[in-house]
Amino acid sequence: MEEKIKHAQELVEYAITNYPRVAVACSFGKDSMVTVHLAKEVVPDIEVFAVMTIYKPHETYKYLKLLNAEWNLNTTVYLVAEHIPEELRDDELKIILLPPDEFIQKSLMIKAETGREIYEVDPDECCHLLKVEPTKAAVRSLDAWICGLRNTEGRTRADYREIEDKGGLIKINPILTFTEAEIWRYIATRGIKSHPWYALGYRSLGCQPCSQIGGILERDGRWQNTSKCGGECGIHTQLLK
Repeated sequence: MEEKIKHAQELVEYAITNYPRVAVACSFGKDSMVTVHLAKEVVPDIEVFAVMTIYKPHETYKYLKLLNAEWNLNTTVYLVAEHIPEELRDDELKIILLPPDEFIQKSLMIKAETGREIYEVDPDECCHLLKVEPTKAAVRSLDAWICGLRNTEGRTRADYREIEDKGGLIKINPILTFTEAEIWRYIATRGIKSHPWYALGYRSLGCQPCSQIGGILERDGRWQNTSKCGGECGIHTQLLK
């Protein structure tokens, strides 16, 4: 495992050395926290951004604020919303609100037609509006970004590579070969506080209505009972520039 850690830090060093504008994307799940911790050991003041949604668990908002303060992350949060949720308000966070008009319009239309929420009827569109579009805003000025993807998380991530060129935007995946057990070992040996939902049995955390307990692979609990089950929100499969 120590060799993997060293290699991960070398990938971070590669990103910083070769690309002028680099940031770490952090969802504040277990893999993101390991990635941020590794990156900060190489570059203590590395830029960190997070894409939050109005459907994130309140525990995620609270955990984000806690770790942002304890680790001095200076996180920039991107959020499609009319206002900042009370649980996310914090003077130490830079929160960029993005216009929610299109999301509201499509949500209301779906609700009127089906009586159901957009994330139930069209999770792809929900993810596109609340996650993909904000990520585009977050990486707009970047040359490269560092992510906490791993090959063994789910069926859609087996073929990802450590360094990827996505339309001119370079994505670095330093912990790609880490196993779930190695992630937890890193967290335990570094004394990293973990999101409280892991203690409840969750293995992969996303928005509250689209995250469930259960499944063989970690991401099997995501978007259960939809065509997206165990899949991707689109951030890592679509061009962001």
